[in-house]
Amino acid sequence: MTDLIKHDFTFTQSNLQTFAYCRHRFFLRYVKNLIWPAAQLSGSNHLLDRDAGVRFHQLLHQYFLGLDLDHLQTIAAADRDQRMEVWFDNFLSSPVCRLEGRLLSEASFTATIEEHNLGAKVDLLQIDQDFIKIFDWKTSRKSPGVSQLKSQAQSMVYPLVISKAFPFDNIIMVYWEANFPDQPIEITSQAQDLQRYEQKITELIDSITSLAAEEFVRVSEISKCSRCEFATYCGRADKNAEAKLTLEPDDYEELRIVPEEWLDSSGLV
Repeated sequence: MTDLIKHDFTFTQSNLQTFAYCRHRFFLRYVKNLIWPAAQLSGSNHLLDRDAGVRFHQLLHQYFLGLDLDHLQTIAAADRDQRMEVWFDNFLSSPVCRLEGRLLSEASFTATIEEHNLGAKVDLLQIDQDFIKIFDWKTSRKSPGVSQLKSQAQSMVYPLVISKAFPFDNIIMVYWEANFPDQPIEITSQAQDLQRYEQKITELIDSITSLAAEEFVRVSEISKCSRCEFATYCGRADKNAEAKLTLEPDDYEELRIVPEEWLDSSGLV
């Protein structure tokens, strides 16, 4: 174990997903703590989608806090992104706006996995007498498949962390897409699944903490660099300028990493 990763470092689905995508990206973002060169993607569809998604999460958080519905609808209608009003209307027409039981919005939890901190900030936690559900709001342009979501760090980290806080046999992860409100995806994790998650995440964390600085190598597929805000630090930005011009927002859905200070929002190999 090296001293690059501090003892009080908190692993999350975001930074674990980053490491799985590119070790050097993890090194730049979480070890060197470099700031994103935002100008590189200024005005891109990716940034517009990301910022709209953040505002939508804030809107739903205010809804579950009990703020006046008429006021929230006015905010949605006045948003600079016309999709916001549609998304919020879709939400209000969906059963997810009428959930019962104990509801915790934007709740943060931390568990200890072999002396390492593992954190999760859930969009909404529903605690009922017989079950517990973790809701995650998405604003994807294309609905992801179940297999794709199951491979994501989020689908393992969130149920595992919640299982440490609440003694439920089954934990259900619900991905609700604002663009596909009638197609929620549910992933149920039972005891054996949670054990598998813990083993896999522990192995990944052990791998990360054992690496020396030079072992945080750049991803071999240079095409992935066209989706990376840190490409300028690697000297790969110019090589992918043309790719950036043609990159579709859907290409970012396989990673779905945004800064944790905005949204601790999404495969592990």
